[in-house]
Amino acid sequence: MDKDRLTSVKLFADVPDEQLDKLAGTVNEWSASKGETLIQRSDSSLQLFAIEDGSVEVCRDEEKLATIGRGEVVGESRQARRAQASVEVKGDASGFFLTNSQVEMLRREARGF
Repeated sequence: MDKDRLTSVKLFADVPDEQLDKLAGTVNEWSASKGETLIQRSDSSLQLFAIEDGSVEVCRDEEKLATIGRGEVVGESRQARRAQASVEVKGDASGFFLTNSQVEMLRREARGF
């Protein structure tokens, strides 16, 4: 993946090139159609989803908590577990995701992440 795609997401804009280079070869892409659930409320997924196109809604029970769109992220495991929320796709959406180990590497190696 091109580093420019990573830095188009706000969270990664200030990550040093060295860490971006490590991530660029290892991140995976995702896509989902309208109505699909990206993260189940009870999911123990340890992935961080970056939204490049489209949007998703973070919901708890039937209550909409937030809409997440282009250039934003959703799914950081600790927050998702605390909130006990699901993430549903509003329209066709796509982006890339990081595993928990990739997020932990950034926390260790990239100041301010």
